[in-house]
Amino acid sequence: MFVASYILYVNELGIENVEAPSHFEDFSVTNTTSSSDRELKVRAVVSGAKTQVIFNDVFDKLVAAAQPIPGFRREKGGKTPNIPREILLEILGPSKVYKQTIKNVINSTVAEYVQKNGLKVGKDLTVEQSFEDLENSFEPGETFSFSAVVQLLE
Repeated sequence: MFVASYILYVNELGIENVEAPSHFEDFSVTNTTSSSDRELKVRAVVSGAKTQVIFNDVFDKLVAAAQPIPGFRREKGGKTPNIPREILLEILGPSKVYKQTIKNVINSTVAEYVQKNGLKVGKDLTVEQSFEDLENSFEPGETFSFSAVVQLLE
């Protein structure tokens, strides 16, 4: 467990303890204490640069794994020629690409935060927003925020 500095935060439900935000290279995280000692609520804000990098990585992997695109021949070695990204995104399905990207953003952000703070956590991670809300607020290259609950181990 690490020592944290706390500030008071007032919301509609009352007063909670909130840790001052932890700033990392591509994201910042604010911890809010939970009713249980074994849970840690985090609020993360991820930079647009990180969301774009993860989106590009997921997109490229899905394109490489996709079946041949109708109307476009693959080059030798199985490479797809320069097909406009908008067409590829529509063929792959924006929801599929965004869903995988959002999962990767959340998992990598929480994993990096946990690792850099030396926390011992379980494998259960609960995101407080619905996937539809996350997908509606996600845009590659723009800041992205989410709230999650991490299970702490003793």
